[in-house]
Amino acid sequence: METRALCIAFFYAIGTAAGGISGPLPFSNLVGTGKVADTTVAFVVGAAMMIAGGLVEVVLGVPAERRSLEHLAKPLSVEEAEKAADTGADGLLARPAGSA
Repeated sequence: METRALCIAFFYAIGTAAGGISGPLPFSNLVGTGKVADTTVAFVVGAAMMIAGGLVEVVLGVPAERRSLEHLAKPLSVEEAEKAADTGADGLLARPAGSA
């Protein structure tokens, strides 16, 4: 399996698990008190986290809609094949014909 796809799946699973496991506990404690102020704090914290996520996307995001992963980054197997093609049998970099 492609290493790149495995890394994406792994980090997505870890991030989803971290938020899905740790998130409900503090928010349910805040909302469950029955105090309007605590519920407001929970909503403000959630909104701040959504805004922070949006800002991270604006800074680090790439235009990836309707594009395959291969259009965004070359697969590692292609880079290895290119490296092997550039390297001769003796392990030295291949030189263009006519250069000394």
